[in-house]
Amino acid sequence: MKKYLICGCLFLAVGCGSTKAISVNTSVPTNPAKPTLSTPPTTTPVIPTAITVLAEPISNANTRITKKFFGTYVTPKNSPVQPEKFTGYHTGVDFETTAAEKDLAVPISAICDGKIVVSGFVNGYGGVIIQKCVISGADVTVLYGHLNLGSLPKIGTIEKKGDKIAILGAAQSHDTDGERKHLHLSIHKGTAIEYRGYVQNKNELASWLDYQELIK
Repeated sequence: MKKYLICGCLFLAVGCGSTKAISVNTSVPTNPAKPTLSTPPTTTPVIPTAITVLAEPISNANTRITKKFFGTYVTPKNSPVQPEKFTGYHTGVDFETTAAEKDLAVPISAICDGKIVVSGFVNGYGGVIIQKCVISGADVTVLYGHLNLGSLPKIGTIEKKGDKIAILGAAQSHDTDGERKHLHLSIHKGTAIEYRGYVQNKNELASWLDYQELIK
């Protein structure tokens, strides 16, 4: 360790080229005692969780046939669902129901913890819930579409991950706005309310998250 006495201050050269200035009394002998340098406390690095575990929005979600994945581009001509009235890139994922569920009450569950901020009828969906959540440390809004209007929770209700929050609407009814019986689930980044089920520019999909990618 090198010592330099300059203008009444002793400069100590400490590892990695850094310096520490320590005030001393210049009347002391030329060989003063070496100051004691404190050792920085040892800290354990915090490793963030990569993905928050999400609940299934519908039973057996991972094995249900989906006709429209996240990002699927549909038109009335090429859509896997006919007849089709929409055109654009799909902002969510659709979970289909089985023939055996045609007349059954199919429950829908919250995928995360959060407050209900929208609950009611929305064109293109019928019954809709939008829930504010935090996923992987980031604010998001989760839209659940095509729900039975009589089963919707009140705005302001706090729902926990896995809570039953509604049931699906019947096919070709007001509850689904004339659509088949299925769940549309989309996750939009941020706290703004976003209803769009399709966007016209593929780059706009960056504002949404893909549920199926989050649960891999």
